[in-house]
This record gives sequence, structure tokens and C-alpha cells, in this order.
Amino acid sequence: MHAISVDFGNTPSVLAALADESNAQLVVNAAAERYVLDTLEWISAGHAFTSRTGKLEQSINWHPAGDGGAVIYASAEYAEYVEKGTGTFAGHEPWVISSKSDRNGQKNPAGGGYVIVNQVNHPGSRPFPYFFADLDNRQAHMQQAGLSVLASRLTGL
Repeated sequence: MHAISVDFGNTPSVLAALADESNAQLVVNAAAERYVLDTLEWISAGHAFTSRTGKLEQSINWHPAGDGGAVIYASAEYAEYVEKGTGTFAGHEPWVISSKSDRNGQKNPAGGGYVIVNQVNHPGSRPFPYFFADLDNRQAHMQQAGLSVLASRLTGL
């Protein structure tokens, strides 16, 4: 698990507001929601991968951690493979893909035509960073979201 921290400053009014656990949790919630939105915007803008089904995007969410923090996650079973890549791109060996029968081989272009083979060495998929991409901007947006919540809480007190 990775931790992302955001500095909300150390002025007395901010520190006093954050000392109240309910205020602190509201700030964290706003920051987590902003991170999820930034991640989805990053994907939507085409900076990561082209979505086929939308399942990965739908799996990105957050929940309060119960300790004044929040957990931001992508629950699609293949989320980490998209982020980090697979095979040689992730520091692993290529793997063999075999056809299920002798009649259904892999069609590969070769010399102006095609060659049918029964197995290939798959090198893996390159990474498409989306979750930890653009962290500096995401941290700034998280800070803005948290400070906005703090400002509304301080003016309402």
C-alpha cells in the first residue's frame, strides 16, 4: 500500500480545526474524493489507456479508513497489471500462449502473408500508469479540496 500525504499548513486556526476529528475526517474525505475524480479525469483525457468496457474506471473508489485517513483503490482484478504492466515490462519472463487445438493456431503476419503457429512467447503488456500518475497535481488538488472544506467549517463556527 502507498501513502499519499498532503500538507494543510500549520496556522493556529487550521491546526485547531484539524484537532476536531470530525473536521479532520471531512478534510480527508474531500481529498480522497478529489483524488478519485482526478484519476478518472486522467483516464478520460486519454493519458493512460483506452477503456473498452469502463470496468476499471467503475472500480476506482475510496472509503474512510476509520483512523482519520482514507483508502483509495481500484478493485478490478487486473488494475495492478494495467498500472505496472506485465511480463518483461514488469521484470518477469515472457510466457507461452498455446492454441487449444492443432486446428486453431495463432495467426501471425509474415512476409506479406500469414503463418499459423500453435504457440507464441508473449512478452507482456506495457504499463499504462493511471493511479499514481501526475501525483504533484493530484496532491495540489487534494490540498485545495481539503482547504475548501476547512474554510467552510471555520467560517461556519
